[in-house]
Amino acid sequence: MDEQTKSIQLPSGRVAIVRRGTGKDLMRAHRVVAGNPEPIAVSFALIAELALVEAKALVYEDVLAMDLDDVLVLQAEIVGGGDSASFLPTPNSPKAATNGSASPPTSFSNSSNSDSLSRS
Repeated sequence: MDEQTKSIQLPSGRVAIVRRGTGKDLMRAHRVVAGNPEPIAVSFALIAELALVEAKALVYEDVLAMDLDDVLVLQAEIVGGGDSASFLPTPNSPKAATNGSASPPTSFSNSSNSDSLSRS
């Protein structure tokens, strides 16, 4: 396994191999779900593009039929939103794009005036 792939033990006990995606993979995922109004559909199609489960390729419908726990782990790995999204660049990584613009806040302060939040 090279640095472009990662092996993941799924909650079901099955093993998935996830590869690093490209723009072409995202384009194919969009084509698979063209006309589907569900916002999550592209994520599921991208999982099918980038993951092998038990050394078998997936199609979109396979992802729809998977156990939810497995889908959530794969989604976190491939699309992000979870701690295991290792293929996504972090702001401090050399792969992260820098364009000189201000970065968004990474944390929020709880020091706001609580009176402004209370209702009369």
